[in-house]
Amino acid sequence: MSKKHKHEEHVNHERWLVSYADFITLLFATFVALYAMSKADTTKFEAAAASLRMSFGSGSTNMIPQQSLEFIQIPSDRPTLVSSKSGSTDGEDQKQAGSEDFHRIKRLLENFLMTKGMLSRVNIEIESRGLVISLKEAGFFESGRAELKKEGQEVFEELALYFKEYRNPIRVEGHSDNVPIRSALFPSNWELSTTRATNVVKLLVREYGIDAQKISATGYGEFRPVSDNDSEGGRARNRRVDLVILSGSGEIGEPQYSDKR
Repeated sequence: MSKKHKHEEHVNHERWLVSYADFITLLFATFVALYAMSKADTTKFEAAAASLRMSFGSGSTNMIPQQSLEFIQIPSDRPTLVSSKSGSTDGEDQKQAGSEDFHRIKRLLENFLMTKGMLSRVNIEIESRGLVISLKEAGFFESGRAELKKEGQEVFEELALYFKEYRNPIRVEGHSDNVPIRSALFPSNWELSTTRATNVVKLLVREYGIDAQKISATGYGEFRPVSDNDSEGGRARNRRVDLVILSGSGEIGEPQYSDKR
């Protein structure tokens, strides 16, 4: 009787597909999380995070580091505005903002602006004279006009929180490019820049209760540029309104306010 030859087992050369499938699944989950974070929507991100935890069979929130959530959330040390028309905060409750406070405000404001999609329209810098918050014309004014756009109101409401938290004087500075303007309302860039700054001051005082004694408006026209006026990009950067929370040194020489009016 002839012996049957036992066939050798077929070597499975496709076992790598299992590992590859796991890798693709993890990669997909990573991109889902990144997409949720890029939308700067806390609710959607938390829902995606919960879904990922369920997928991996874990109910623990330790799977996603807290640091990854911070840049889409308004941090807990953000002040709150009780009433937009409640008047100024009691001066005794306010403190003088210093360098550390300026860095804190800068971080919180940039966080807020990112969630609102306004970060490209506002530039925030810390200088020796204080914290400079530059509002670009494109986000807050129509070209050649001084009326504030309604879509920028949310930014002013947020700024008011920090203006009321500290007693530092606030200077609102209007700037323009060097393109001449001659209209019935604005014979020159001085009038345009000054009116824009004044309208910002009016809004902050009347709508958000900023102390009128510690805020001022000025217009520099085209004479304090931050960029050259030889290109459209440079001219766009020069058309701005700067809100300056003055530092201790920046406040030196400023007129002192009092209750005598």
